[in-house]
Amino acid sequence: MATRGTPARRLVGNPLGGVLRNLDQRARIAGRTRTSGAPREQDPVPQEPTRTTPPAAGGPEAVVLQTGEDGRATWTFMTPYSGRPAVTAAAVDPEPGDDERTVWATLEEVTAWCVVVRVWRSRPRRGGGVAEPAGPGVSVHLTAVALSP
Repeated sequence: MATRGTPARRLVGNPLGGVLRNLDQRARIAGRTRTSGAPREQDPVPQEPTRTTPPAAGGPEAVVLQTGEDGRATWTFMTPYSGRPAVTAAAVDPEPGDDERTVWATLEEVTAWCVVVRVWRSRPRRGGGVAEPAGPGVSVHLTAVALSP
């Protein structure tokens, strides 16, 4: 449950509140140490995007990926950047005619060599919306640009 005064609590009825609550809960759980032999969550296998030409050194790169079962997509750059690049992500709504649902992308990790993005989907609920991972097959458009030193 979200504590009083947190962003997750203030966004009642907004699907983004569900995302914030989920991230808050996962952050608390991740901080605990595991003493049992319970299986840990494994990193998703990176997808190999199709490219027509290699990017120029330090130049912008772009790719379109499909999400996996958990709504995540991982992009590994052809050549690592010297630092973390500026990254944009846009999810393509698989059901654009459905006015009660929408999708959006959040960047979970950005490093010099890869990006992990997760796509969320709103789900209508009486009195407000709930956010859940979008699942497999949602297209995500990603762009990375090197930051000037």
